[in-house]
Amino acid sequence: MPNKINALMNAQNITFNELSEKLSISKQTLTRKISGTMDWTYSEIMILTELLHIENPESFFFDSY
Repeated sequence: MPNKINALMNAQNITFNELSEKLSISKQTLTRKISGTMDWTYSEIMILTELLHIENPESFFFDSY
C-alpha cells in the first residue's frame, strides 16, 4: 500500500506533512500507518478517501490481505 498512497499524494499534490496534519497524527505515526506497522482508524480512512479521491476504499485498504 505505500506505493498506492504515495502515488495518490503526488497526483493530488499533497505533501507528507500536509497529510499528517489533515489526519491529526504525527509524521512518525503516518510513516507507520503507510508502511503497515499500524492500522488505519475508520476516521483516517474516511479522510484519506476524501483527500486522495479514493473511489473504492474497501478494495484500496483491504484487498492486500
